[in-house]
Amino acid sequence: MTNPKDDFTSRGWLVATAALAVLILVSFIPPIEAGGVSLRRASIISDLISFDSDKAKQTEQMEAVAEIDVEEFEVDLEQVADEVAQTTATASPFGEGTSASWEGIFDEQPMGGETDSLRGEPLPPLEVLLEADYSDILPADSLITSIEEFRGEEFDTPMHRLYEKLLAGREPVRVAFMGDSFVEGDILTADLRELLQDTFHGGGVGYAPVASPFTGFRQTIKTTSKGWTPYNIMQRKSTPEPYVGDYFVSGWVARATDGASTRWDMVDKRRHLTECKRARLLFISRTPSKIKVVLNDDVEREFEFDGSDVVRQIVVEEQQIRSLEMRVESGAEGFTGIGADFDSTSGVAVDNFSVRSNNGQAMFWSSASVNAQIHTMRPYDLVILQYGLNIMQADRHNYSLYGAQVEKMVRYVESCFPGAAVLVMGVSDRSQRNEQGIVPMTAAVDLTRSQHEAAEKCSVAFWNTYEAMQRLGGMTAFVENGWAGKDYTHINYAGGREIARQLYYALLQGAESYSHALRERIEREKPIISEPLPMVQAPMPVTLQDSVITIPR
Repeated sequence: MTNPKDDFTSRGWLVATAALAVLILVSFIPPIEAGGVSLRRASIISDLISFDSDKAKQTEQMEAVAEIDVEEFEVDLEQVADEVAQTTATASPFGEGTSASWEGIFDEQPMGGETDSLRGEPLPPLEVLLEADYSDILPADSLITSIEEFRGEEFDTPMHRLYEKLLAGREPVRVAFMGDSFVEGDILTADLRELLQDTFHGGGVGYAPVASPFTGFRQTIKTTSKGWTPYNIMQRKSTPEPYVGDYFVSGWVARATDGASTRWDMVDKRRHLTECKRARLLFISRTPSKIKVVLNDDVEREFEFDGSDVVRQIVVEEQQIRSLEMRVESGAEGFTGIGADFDSTSGVAVDNFSVRSNNGQAMFWSSASVNAQIHTMRPYDLVILQYGLNIMQADRHNYSLYGAQVEKMVRYVESCFPGAAVLVMGVSDRSQRNEQGIVPMTAAVDLTRSQHEAAEKCSVAFWNTYEAMQRLGGMTAFVENGWAGKDYTHINYAGGREIARQLYYALLQGAESYSHALRERIEREKPIISEPLPMVQAPMPVTLQDSVITIPR
């Protein structure tokens, strides 16, 4: 039997406890230097405590690694400009080989290539432009996150031309909203579209792809596709030829089989969605093909196309388009499905071009030629760029490298969609969990700054999404109000509605300010004398003989 005096177990526990206490105390000793050499700090609770020097080193290491893979953003902008120039010089968007219409509408009124007063048509009545007043809609200026435009004293800017078209009621005003998963499924854009159509008229859901695995997520249109193989631009490396060269900025193309079909049904999830009067089917038919189109489950038409690499369109007009179906009857082996566009013949149309996990680089992988051809068919007046959420990191504060890529995005858009105003949206607010709980991710401020500088360098417009969300309480308030997910990153439809309203206010404020500035400019340029002076009889000429000249002394 063991003698209790010889049992050292209890002493072992005492030694272990003492050693643990010493290690914990050592953990609180901050890093020190000896002879210019930094000594590594021993800590068994490094996950629980940290020192400023640790954070500084982490930040330094983070900043040393590029925030993005620059190779993904490689693009030859000169080559893009040349390709667009060649395409637009030879494009025939309403030619017989390119376009087909439901009832010969191209013979009567070519649709999609409408021009405004700045492109040759007479100006609208001036009073329409001078009387913009949205005081019954807008909150106080101090509650609005305004759109900034870096054009100095220049008056005839792309944003001014956009405001002119909105105020004049020209048809239509087209907006392309290019973004990432933040707006996927028509989040935010559905409400922006609805609000703009409330004020400036218009109808329809805008653009929808021929086929995508995410169509079920979108609430603003019902898409049913059969017989297609869809490809996403983010997986371009696995996209086969020739489809890899057919991408529009929408980010989706689809390979057909004979009999492949897509049906689009209009829904009433938002105001004006069912007020669709025009639809446009977009595709490429490299081999001769036959396409059947069914309108409102009632009227059918068949269209035949010769083989060509150009983008084709079939335009349908009806007093109300409730449903539309496209079926590839033959020629599927050379057929690329792109998408369909649903709008009205007047007012505002907003297209959602969201691509998941995209930081903006995907636009460089699209075809400049395809973009330019579609732009000639249905030119855009405003392109909104909403990117950056996927590269934001808590410990990174330098995003200058990404800012340089934003500049390239702007130049690419200006090349592919000439004449369109460009609006850069700053990154949205985002929160994270740390030892203090849920706190804002301050990196959003740094990323916003880089995006702002890029917009300024390119002399385009900028809207501070982060500031707009902060006015509503920030991401923490969004989650508490049920406007965003528990990841404290992605908004939902309710949150999209709130941000859309803030952007809508900014656009209205911009249009109103343009109207007032135009009025002031006209007032300044009015002649000082509004009526001719009465005729005054000229004095009789004076001669030296009958005049006395007095010279002062």
